[in-house]
Amino acid sequence: MPTEILDINYNDYVSLLGTAHFTRRSLLEAYDAVERLKPTDLAIELDLQRFQLLNRSCLSCAQRERCSGRCEFIGATDALGNVDANIWLIDMSERQIAERIQRFSPSPGSWWFSFVSFPIWEARDDEVDLWEKGLKNEVLKRHDQRLEILKMKAPHVWRVLIDDRNALMAARLSWIVTQALIKNKHIAMLALTGAAHVNGISKLLSSPAHIKEELRRSGLNFTPPRLIRRVRVN
Repeated sequence: MPTEILDINYNDYVSLLGTAHFTRRSLLEAYDAVERLKPTDLAIELDLQRFQLLNRSCLSCAQRERCSGRCEFIGATDALGNVDANIWLIDMSERQIAERIQRFSPSPGSWWFSFVSFPIWEARDDEVDLWEKGLKNEVLKRHDQRLEILKMKAPHVWRVLIDDRNALMAARLSWIVTQALIKNKHIAMLALTGAAHVNGISKLLSSPAHIKEELRRSGLNFTPPRLIRRVRVN
């Protein structure tokens, strides 16, 4: 990595918030976290293409100001308000994800079937209702059960969607913090990711020596996160 990982617990500088995408509760929790933590930096589980797509969709939406289904990632950036802020995009691109799944697929042509056969990203309708009611543990339990099935039936897909992305996002978060610390800058990072990634990323941030090991094991070349710089308008 361009900047050496320090022997510290990066969780002291990074607050992770697990979300269920496009739910009202996650949007409100993102607003609340920004207000409560007043982060110097915001990291979100997006790449540039997805960030731009979501922004364009929101900006062109006639219901923007009273929308209850806005993405929590975009909602969090809006909640920052009129301040100088660093917004970091820490995820792989969808193209990178697909290419890695294809590369590790045990048989050509089977990777896409494996990918679409396990829609782990989205909570089902009844699970959305449970999440909105605050029953996160029940939703996460069901989600973990689907992940275990995915790990058993399509381990190459599970590896990329979970392990590889956790390693890259943890590496990028630690890189951001290290950059600030070596410049003696105060940093308080709020990182929003899907709930399935929180424990894995937090574990890596607490034992940073394992981050490099995971990158090496996964054959991932580290690249810095994309910075979207917001400047206060007077």
